[in-house]
Amino acid sequence: MTQVSRRPACLFHAIVVTLALASAPVTAQPVEQYRPIVAKELYDGIMSGGLASWVEDPAQRTALSTYMATSYIWAVADSTQGKQWCLMPPLDLVKMAESVLAYLDELPASRQSEGAAVIVAESLGKTYPCPR
Repeated sequence: MTQVSRRPACLFHAIVVTLALASAPVTAQPVEQYRPIVAKELYDGIMSGGLASWVEDPAQRTALSTYMATSYIWAVADSTQGKQWCLMPPLDLVKMAESVLAYLDELPASRQSEGAAVIVAESLGKTYPCPR
């Protein structure tokens, strides 16, 4: 089985996020309680910067939010691979995230308040099904 190395991409994203955070003016945010992200929030995180609302600069907000959303998708993929979807090398990480975004875009309004992790796993399962 071929392993997909994520180190270079993850290191790159970590550097970009660090630079974005270091240069972005921020305002104090109240402490928030943990709550799961829902599908609409994940979609908005990619499309409009919704996951980094505290960042004032629109370009930096969108970039950081997109990195956060993409990292979320990869984390769900890591925890569900081999259970709800199967790796079919070669797997392009960008195409994986794009397939989830397309699935989120087509998601009916009645399902947009469902947990994002469930929707991401479902999307991956339909795009990369396990052989029977």
